[in-house]
Amino acid sequence: MNGTMQTNKLERILFFFLVFVSLSMWYMHVWLLKSNGDNIEHIHTSWLIWQNKIPYRDFFQHHNPLIWYVFAPIVAGLIDNIKIFQIFNSISFIAFGIMVLYQIKIIKLCKISNLVLYICSFVIITSISVLGSIDYRPDTFMYLLFFGGTYYLLKYLKNFEQKNLVLSFLLYFLSFLCSQKIILNLLMVAFIVIYNLYSNNIKKKDFCLSLLLPFVILCVFLSYLYVNDSLSIYLKSNYYFNTYVPTIFHNNRIVLPPFEYYDFYLFVPIAIIACIHFLVKGNYVEKFLSILFVEELLLRCLYFSAFLHYNLLLLLLAIMLSVLFLNQIKISKKALFIVSLIYICFAFTYNYKKIYQEAYKSKDLITNYEYTFLNTTPCDYVINGYYSVYNLKGKDPSYYSILLGQIDVLGEKLDIAPRPNLNRIIQEYKPKIISGGIYWDTYKEERGIKYPAHIIDMEILNTYYNYTNIGNLFILKPEYQKHNCKYNGRFWFYED
Repeated sequence: MNGTMQTNKLERILFFFLVFVSLSMWYMHVWLLKSNGDNIEHIHTSWLIWQNKIPYRDFFQHHNPLIWYVFAPIVAGLIDNIKIFQIFNSISFIAFGIMVLYQIKIIKLCKISNLVLYICSFVIITSISVLGSIDYRPDTFMYLLFFGGTYYLLKYLKNFEQKNLVLSFLLYFLSFLCSQKIILNLLMVAFIVIYNLYSNNIKKKDFCLSLLLPFVILCVFLSYLYVNDSLSIYLKSNYYFNTYVPTIFHNNRIVLPPFEYYDFYLFVPIAIIACIHFLVKGNYVEKFLSILFVEELLLRCLYFSAFLHYNLLLLLLAIMLSVLFLNQIKISKKALFIVSLIYICFAFTYNYKKIYQEAYKSKDLITNYEYTFLNTTPCDYVINGYYSVYNLKGKDPSYYSILLGQIDVLGEKLDIAPRPNLNRIIQEYKPKIISGGIYWDTYKEERGIKYPAHIIDMEILNTYYNYTNIGNLFILKPEYQKHNCKYNGRFWFYED
């Protein structure tokens, strides 16, 4: 009885500490940290959709479109609020919280204590924070839906309730509609499903019925693209284009986190050991997660992971496997609590020093995207900077609005759309904000060759623009600016 009371007390302490750590992480990583190019790109894309633009046809994108349409009304409602970046990162943080709940539900399918589950939640939250993954991007919702689909699939394999398989297939498909990046992981899931189907662990009737809803949504999606004359360019931009993206990064196409990202190098080795054990002696949950981990480990080591957040799924699976593996080791609840509390305090302190102290120094500085947001209206044209995306509520004067010198160079090479002539665009549209100077060809730059993809003519720059003293941003001189931005129900335009 005393042991149970002590365990309940430890669980209550951990629960309230979990709430405190979560709120602290939200403040440090979501409200305090500055936004970045990915955040701005996807908020801006939702804004374009709200302006009745059709993705792929009217502007370049190489992601699947679900989150743009879901959040377009929210973007429109917040388009004059400078806190829009923090609000969307908060939405992303909430999505990660729901994802953690699904991961806990998956682990709970095995026999495991609440104490261990709280510890697992701490580890996940502190780890994804350090990896810089609590940003608003399609990956966030892709992972949420992927783990949701995994939970319901594993639950179906346990109780054979048809609704669980229906939910699983639907969430997996919606995960794909957030970003096609998950497609290789879904192929592995498909192999596991087919194996269970032919092993009679999945009823053929349930399998066929569960495919129906994703199939209908897919038909509606493809029909929408076809009717809007964007199906062929969608296929070219989202698949043909993306297969070439890894070649841009040349020798830097596989980037594992630096050794300072201690959690990655702590849990991945434990997970490798856990995989060996579980593939031989594990239950169906442990084997399922082990297979996903092995595939993801091979993808990270052999295919493409040029940025830290590409390692997120591997880390999440590693943490889950580590928790399941360590749970099998006989250790007292009190000792587990003390060791875990030491780890959590260390992780929290590490986050504080790595993120909070640096972010707090720059919290009052105006970044390029904040300056652009404050100094443009929906009537203004904006040309994004080299290696920077800062146009949020302005108009794009060309088909390509992101990463000029990289995306447009590759897009032209693959015959998606010609590269824009920035000097002609400046003279014709008089964009309110531009990035001046040279836009280097990223493909060649990664190979040590400085080759300009675009060069802004200095005579044009000096004639029309003043320097903003922020990064490489230039703003249109007052005599060329227009005023009285209006909206007629369909378009934004200047009265003068």
